[in-house]
Amino acid sequence: MQPDEIEPLLINFWARRGESAQRLAAAGRSNTGAQARDAMHMQSMASFVRQMFIDAGLDPHDVLLDHSVPGFYRRSKEWDVVAMRRGHLVGVVELKSQESSPGNNANNRIEEAVGSAVDAHTFQEYSGLYGDLGVWAAWCMTFNLNCEGGSPIGYKFNRVPLFPVDQEFEPMTYASQYATAIQRFIATNVYNAAWMLTTWVNPDKSIGYNEPVPTATAATLRTQIEARVHFALQVLG
Repeated sequence: MQPDEIEPLLINFWARRGESAQRLAAAGRSNTGAQARDAMHMQSMASFVRQMFIDAGLDPHDVLLDHSVPGFYRRSKEWDVVAMRRGHLVGVVELKSQESSPGNNANNRIEEAVGSAVDAHTFQEYSGLYGDLGVWAAWCMTFNLNCEGGSPIGYKFNRVPLFPVDQEFEPMTYASQYATAIQRFIATNVYNAAWMLTTWVNPDKSIGYNEPVPTATAATLRTQIEARVHFALQVLG
C-alpha cells in the first residue's frame, strides 16, 4: 500500500487528536481517559478500513461503523467496523490507539483484545447466531512513538516474574510488546488479520510512520478482507 494512502490518515489522526485535547481542556476534562473516549481522531482510520470491505464487493449499507454484536461473557460488544451480508456476519474490526501513558494501559489493551476475540468465538460456538460464515475478526493499533523514550522497560516495583519470561519480550519497549502480541494474534488465529502503525512527529513537525509487523500491514489487512468478502459472496451470493 502506498504512503499517499496512509499519510493522510495520520495527518488527520494528529490533527484530530490536537482538536480533541483542546476541546477537553476547555471543558476541564484534559485527562487521558477522557481523550480516549472522545476518540474522534480514529474516525478516518475506521472509515478507511470500512472502505476496504466495500471495495472488495460488499454493499455500503452492509458495512457499519460503531455497531454492536452480542457476546457470550457480556451482553454485547461494540466494534468499530461491522460487515454483514444477507444477515450473516462477515467480519468485525477493532481499532485502538495508544497515544500516551502506555505504562498504565498497554497490558490492558492486549488483554481486552484477547478477551474480545474469545468472547465472539465463544458466542458463535454456543449459539451460531452470527450466521453461516463463522467469526472473522481483525485488530488494529496505532501507536505514538513519542509517548515512550525507546529505552527497555523494567519491572514495576522490582517485581520480577516467578517463572522465566519469554525471551521475545526481553528487552522490551511498549511498541515492541504490541508488535509481538499482534504477530502472535495472527500466528495463533486469535485474530484473522491485524494492522499495526507506529507514528511520530519529527522536529520539523512532519509526521513519520512505520508498519513494524510484516503480517499486519495495511496491505495485508486489505488482502485478508478481500479474501473474506470473496468467500462471503461465493457462499451467500
